[in-house]
Amino acid sequence: MTMLSKRQMDILVLLSKSREPVTAGWMEKELGVSDRTIRNEIKLMQQNAESKGFFIESIRGSGYVLKIVDPEIFSNTLNRISAEESQLAGDFADQDARVLYILRRLLLEKDYIKLESYTDEMFVSMSTLQNDLKNVKEILSKYNLKLMNRPHYGSRVEGDEYMKRLCLSNCLLSRDQEVILNESSSHLIDQKLFIKIKEIIIEKVNKYKIEISDISLENLATHIAIACKRIEEGFVLEKLIDVLDDEYPFEKIVAGEIVKNVEDFTGLAFPDAEIEYIIVHLRGTKLLHKKKLMEYSEFDEAGTIIKCMLERLKSELDWDFSHDREFIQALTLHIRPAMNRLRYRMNIRNPLLSDIKKKYPAAFEGAIIASKCIEDYLQTEVVEHEIAYIALHIGVALERMKSEKKEIKKVLIVCASGVGSARLLYYRLQNLFDQELEIVDTISYYNLSSYDLSIIDLIISTIPIKEDLGIPVQVVNTFLEDQDVDSIRNYLSMAHNGLSAYLHPSRIFLQQDLHDKESTIRFLCDVLVKQKLVPEDYVNLVIERENIAPTSYGNLVAVPHPMVPVTKETSWTICTLKRPIQWNEQQMVQFVCLLNIKESNQADLDFMFQKLISIIEDKSIVQKIIKSKTVDELIEFLK
Repeated sequence: MTMLSKRQMDILVLLSKSREPVTAGWMEKELGVSDRTIRNEIKLMQQNAESKGFFIESIRGSGYVLKIVDPEIFSNTLNRISAEESQLAGDFADQDARVLYILRRLLLEKDYIKLESYTDEMFVSMSTLQNDLKNVKEILSKYNLKLMNRPHYGSRVEGDEYMKRLCLSNCLLSRDQEVILNESSSHLIDQKLFIKIKEIIIEKVNKYKIEISDISLENLATHIAIACKRIEEGFVLEKLIDVLDDEYPFEKIVAGEIVKNVEDFTGLAFPDAEIEYIIVHLRGTKLLHKKKLMEYSEFDEAGTIIKCMLERLKSELDWDFSHDREFIQALTLHIRPAMNRLRYRMNIRNPLLSDIKKKYPAAFEGAIIASKCIEDYLQTEVVEHEIAYIALHIGVALERMKSEKKEIKKVLIVCASGVGSARLLYYRLQNLFDQELEIVDTISYYNLSSYDLSIIDLIISTIPIKEDLGIPVQVVNTFLEDQDVDSIRNYLSMAHNGLSAYLHPSRIFLQQDLHDKESTIRFLCDVLVKQKLVPEDYVNLVIERENIAPTSYGNLVAVPHPMVPVTKETSWTICTLKRPIQWNEQQMVQFVCLLNIKESNQADLDFMFQKLISIIEDKSIVQKIIKSKTVDELIEFLK
């Protein structure tokens, strides 16, 4: 079967994610190649596509649609794409893949490696290789490792063995781990050994009633497999100064048993420092005994961090989780191993990262604020993958808070007279709006002037009320017709924030000629400073937030916003761009919506993210917004 090129794979993945036709112009923007190239690639793909379980249909005037002929074959094709993208050598047209390949070769080789061997293996020029080596040196420097060159011999990595292993495992885990470990051409890890180590860990997990996630199990098995390879080649660890294993008797027992089983299987001898290394990983991959979950305590390290998180979420987002014991316990269980991972700079993949950012954006923002407590405590950066795990816990707590605080409007029914018709209206309203309205009372119109309206949110009346009561009034037919029901529903959805309040023509700019992320953010912030709506340093708050995790969500949309809410009112500042710009390594952007959130208003934050995500996920709306010629047209598409 003819293999797909990297570009063809990208086109196939893009089409498989869309239910609607995708134009060559859209793919051109997403993939950064000309539409002519896209058309040529699709022609080539159409020639033998059916043998891969699909065909690509061209719909005149609309674009291309992926049709799946054989789901099983197509699924195998997608799996193969995933495997090919993650091979050890990778696609050498991609610099990231080349850098990873060079790193792995250097870290695994005992002797010097000549530069010529890389140019031969990767089919690249010496100038391309020199450029790649700059990136390699940068990555190595993060682990205090150096690339040493010796004339006529080549290059090799020098530095601490623990750091070499961290770098190696992080390189391994930076791509789809399962695929790399299954690669027959890969000499990184022996597959039989890897499977055996997993079996040993699972046996100990069951024996000691330990909770461990699938991801953590993969991570731990990878680290132990790397240790085996390094010991076999004569690379042993120095004693870890920071690890006092007497503090962790439980982990020491488990590590000792795992090592004993691995030694029996491999015939290798693990020195004490290697056992300490495994203890570090046991503590850093959520291997916690069920009975070991201590109660929340301000004297405990995790307790101090959580106390700080609760205070920050309350002061900066007005989210009060201080009485949510479930949240505090779940977070305590998560924070302890997370602190150890960050201390020892251990990498953990979160395969749900992009989904969490998209589906729980408000919780992700909260997690960024909360993670500052860990950063301040450890004086180390908390990466996106860790932030996303914290976001999951916050998301669950937010859902709990919403269900407990569901605002039900208190309603007063006003009728001209006739108890029978009033009761009929009462029962119909109760039936239709059970979760949204609480009917406090039913009164006749002549009693209205003397009625205490202090707790009433809405009056539903069968007769017009001319007096201004300071409370919204919905006039309806006694028999509650369809338009009456729609009218009440509209009122309720407006009460839960209408979009119009956030949009103002003076803050919408079309087809701007801006060339990069920072100039776009500065342009939007300058507008707000001139309108005296934000403080002078507003742009710094927005860029600070952007530096933590990019706010591009795919489909050419970015939603930048400040680190914390600082404005008096909630609003959007919008611009569309003449051409897409690079927002982060993976994503281009052409529609930018700067969120300006009112201080202490988490309801706004939640609602606006929900609305924006619904827009972002609809390609056709995004295309219409980008093509909008007038401000009114754009506002209409947003609504």
